[in-house]
Amino acid sequence: MELFSEAWARAYCEKLSQSEAYRKAAATWEGSLALSVRPDPGAGLPQGVAVVLDLWHGACRGARVVEGEAEADFVIEADLATWQEVLEGRLEPLTALMRGFLELKKGSLAALAPYAQAAQELVKVAREVA
Repeated sequence: MELFSEAWARAYCEKLSQSEAYRKAAATWEGSLALSVRPDPGAGLPQGVAVVLDLWHGACRGARVVEGEAEADFVIEADLATWQEVLEGRLEPLTALMRGFLELKKGSLAALAPYAQAAQELVKVAREVA
């Protein structure tokens, strides 16, 4: 399944909603999250692409793929190679954020901090789909 495709986004959303660990970790989370890929004409992404997840109290209510700039409460952006490393388990997301490989384009790190476990579960489920 192609990463950041409509099929991948749907499968990811479904798996998130089925994950008991994610449900517990994100029980109080309310808001949308975009996983955004920077434009890369060489990879066939001249405008970039993002998966926008509608997350609510430990469930994914929907997912969509958008080209270009993503609108969400929180937007995390990286190049495709970095996302692949994260989703293959070769790069931890918190490390990637701190080192600047992943960039929080919208939203506050302080607002995300209480949801560190939920973030780990988001990545764990994404790795199962990838």
